[in-house]
Amino acid sequence: MGKLVIISGPSGSGKTTICKLLEKDPQVKKSISVTTRLPRHNEKNGKAYHFVSTKEFEEMIRNGELAEYAEYCGSYYGTPMNALREALAKDIIYLLEIEVQGSLLIMEKFPEVISIFLLPPDKKTLGQRLMERNTNKKQDVELRLKVADKEFEYTDRYKYSVVNDDLEVTVNTIREILGLT
Repeated sequence: MGKLVIISGPSGSGKTTICKLLEKDPQVKKSISVTTRLPRHNEKNGKAYHFVSTKEFEEMIRNGELAEYAEYCGSYYGTPMNALREALAKDIIYLLEIEVQGSLLIMEKFPEVISIFLLPPDKKTLGQRLMERNTNKKQDVELRLKVADKEFEYTDRYKYSVVNDDLEVTVNTIREILGLT
């Protein structure tokens, strides 16, 4: 029986980097979300995300193909239901790198999920991380910081909160939570 694991937190908290490091373990596989946002320069369809049009995404909603979906900063994001069912049937740890709205829906549908909220050391560090990406415009960074303030209000809904100040320590902490040490 597989384990579902939510890795959530504000944009810039380190979700993607941490998931990539956790995926080095053969027991760990990461879900690939569906999104309507445009790919960043280093993203390939089917790797980071499944990139679809808004029309295609809305059709997936109507067909009940998504376990959760949400709008975030002007784009839709969602988790394919069939991938969750397949993961639970296997003996793997299945990472869901999703935002707060989606996390809350998954927690309702799958109460056994292990939910982890990543926190930045502070808001200033979060802003610096977003600017250093060089993929976000200043106005986008400001919007993401406002969204982060709202997301912080939900940390108590997660089973675990982990401050991502030192990447190696953070990954090791999560590995311990998942029983991978």
